[in-house]
Amino acid sequence: MKFSAALLLASVLALAACQGKGLTVIPQDAHSLDHYAQGLRCKQEGRYLLAREHFELARATARDTDMTRRCDAEIAAVDRAIKELR
Repeated sequence: MKFSAALLLASVLALAACQGKGLTVIPQDAHSLDHYAQGLRCKQEGRYLLAREHFELARATARDTDMTRRCDAEIAAVDRAIKELR
């Protein structure tokens, strides 16, 4: 009896340890994704100031650090392109 109670307790503790914290997915804001896509289109068209504006708007509504880093990288790339034109 003691053995089965101990086995049951060990099983419950083992299962509890396996459950840990799950991964939480945070969806991006639709406006953020739209501004990012518009920024990419403007960048391809050579409209760098407008692209920079869209990347700034996308960064302002970003919900995670990955999107923020992407926007920062695009802003830096657009700034370099603008600087080369001047």
